Amino acid sequence: MIAEAQPENSPQKLLQTWTDDLPYQLLLLEKVHLPEDFSFDYCPKSLAALETCLLEHDGSVQESEKRPEFEESAKPREFVESAMAYLGEVLLGVAGGAWGWHARPVGELPGQPVVCPDPDLGLSPVAPMLLISYALRVRTGTAFAEETERLRQAVTARQQEIPGWQPVKEHTPHVDPRLPLPEDPVLTAWLAERKEALSGWVEDAFAGAWRWNFHPDTLDWLEAVVKQRFATVEEFDAARDEPFVQGACWYLGEVIRRNKGAVWQYIPFDPDAEPRALGSRENVWTEVPFVDQPDKRVGGAAIPLGCLRELLLDEEVHGERQGGGLRDELFWFRASSYAHVGALLTRMGMVSREKADSVLAECAAFAHHELTPHEVPGAMEEFGVAISAHADGVGDLEGSYTRILEEAAALTDGAVTITDVRLYGGEYGETLEFARNGVLVTQETEHRSHKYLDHLAIMEFIDHVDPDPGDDARRFYQVQFVYLREAGYDSYYVFATPEQATVLEKELGLDLR
Repeated sequence: MIAEAQPENSPQKLLQTWTDDLPYQLLLLEKVHLPEDFSFDYCPKSLAALETCLLEHDGSVQESEKRPEFEESAKPREFVESAMAYLGEVLLGVAGGAWGWHARPVGELPGQPVVCPDPDLGLSPVAPMLLISYALRVRTGTAFAEETERLRQAVTARQQEIPGWQPVKEHTPHVDPRLPLPEDPVLTAWLAERKEALSGWVEDAFAGAWRWNFHPDTLDWLEAVVKQRFATVEEFDAARDEPFVQGACWYLGEVIRRNKGAVWQYIPFDPDAEPRALGSRENVWTEVPFVDQPDKRVGGAAIPLGCLRELLLDEEVHGERQGGGLRDELFWFRASSYAHVGALLTRMGMVSREKADSVLAECAAFAHHELTPHEVPGAMEEFGVAISAHADGVGDLEGSYTRILEEAAALTDGAVTITDVRLYGGEYGETLEFARNGVLVTQETEHRSHKYLDHLAIMEFIDHVDPDPGDDARRFYQVQFVYLREAGYDSYYVFATPEQATVLEKELGLDLR
């Protein structure tokens, strides 16, 4: 039985339109309306800065209206709508519940979105638009904080009545984090095929010129070659299944994945899917590999095939093709943060909730700041699942090797003990010796000064700190990542099971060896 279609102006349809538009409104707020230093952590404390920005913007608009040349703009309304989205999501995080729609007309508007707190609280809906209007009228700068405190007090009162009770927030589609889709066999085969064919693809497409290190700048070269190969969209469409196009799709997706921490996804055809729904033939996301950030709040998503195709749009503006370059695709993706890394490690059971909360409390000032690729393994070290070896000069070679070995052994929970570390022979020490569970191990090293560690030797001897396979499946993996200009050359090793290593690779954009 097919559900009866709702009228365009019905509360259900208006609410659906609002929730569908939420990701765009939140991105617009972050990328356009608010300063770069605004903390988009969806915490109540961030509302003070949001209210300040709204007051400042409202003041500047009022000043502009006094000028004779003033022309009405849609920007103030856009700012308020985007602020409504963020304000509502923060309030839902405090009081639980879900978005609703109040059908009473507001001026020319057929109602407005409201936040409906968890039903157990017995509270009336909160209208973000009215709360913003109130804040702009009273201009105290504390209106949002006062409303948040009112909701928090209601939650506290409920918890006193029922110990352990927590408000439940309904999932906001495409806003709240979710688990990635299980990897479809078609995608698994495609990824393996593309990775295996990389060297041949480079040889065929670029005469063997090896510039393809997954750095964002390489997308400029890829874009140039695509435009050289295809003059029109029709030519591109005719070649969409050929090795060059498929290789270009994979490479573009890999640049996004490795720099921003995205995952490959694939939605197979579903004969039972509603028209235009995911899985239907009409939906552009069906049966095509794409990169997504489902485990990040308002994460990005892109179909590499579509991104490449857009480079060849026939319509031109001022002599240039419409659409931005391939590097612009990275703009819409959210890089990993300490908060994201902590959530992932907790989800996989690599760290306890208490450990994650402790680390995030220590780095609260930057817990939601985006990390560059080389900072991600550093965050993992802070959470206690990785170790590092400095690339810069160290004060004591033997002491530094001792630290590395002892820190690695500490992660094994007693399965491996390291003692009697010493470095001897040669001008700077050429033989490293230590006891693993009482058994002597020697490792040849090469030093050209007394300051710099032998990272090749570290790659070799770190295996000796792996637990015995029959006792513990975890081992140390060397972390590879995209090197940007500001990246250091420290070596990182993460301690994980093979299954955990696979997830870390897929979701953090790392390469573990």
